[in-house]
Amino acid sequence: MLSACVLCGDGDIKVNYIGIDPGLQGGIATIRNSGEMTTLIMPTHKIGKKRVLDNARLAGIFSLSDLLNIKSYAILEQQQPMPKQGVTSMFSIGYGFGVLKQCLIDFSIPHEVVRAQVWQKEFGISGRKGNTKAQALQICQSLFPDTNLLATKRSKKPHDGIVDAILIAEYGRRRHGGTAKK
Repeated sequence: MLSACVLCGDGDIKVNYIGIDPGLQGGIATIRNSGEMTTLIMPTHKIGKKRVLDNARLAGIFSLSDLLNIKSYAILEQQQPMPKQGVTSMFSIGYGFGVLKQCLIDFSIPHEVVRAQVWQKEFGISGRKGNTKAQALQICQSLFPDTNLLATKRSKKPHDGIVDAILIAEYGRRRHGGTAKK
């Protein structure tokens, strides 16, 4: 794991903190230490009737850091099977997580894997307080009120994957940029 000193150096180096909410309904968000943000839904495509991650588009996304010589640090949410999930679903989750982790490795993007409960704790999100998705949305909207959380222009409700990816990226920025709560 890199420290804030290594990532930020003398403070003049721009750093992209990449938050990744894996899965077919996931999202990717980058937040610079200046606060600038970019979001996108997880790129997918259909093979027959099945929707899968678009490996080529993912590689293109992660190669930008290398091409533009931008320092990046990624936080990838750990995936785990949930009760009553089928074998195919569990395999799909594991496969997608592996594809994303391999992209980070292939493009030499330093990263860490965190469980959802770890990054959620940073923002006071808890299953004991009710729906974690609703809590995440409320916190994301209060932290980033001007950010578009919709998947497309036609969408009517915020995209859970984008919301989680933003908060995961902000968790990384706080943790490695020195603003995490103690």
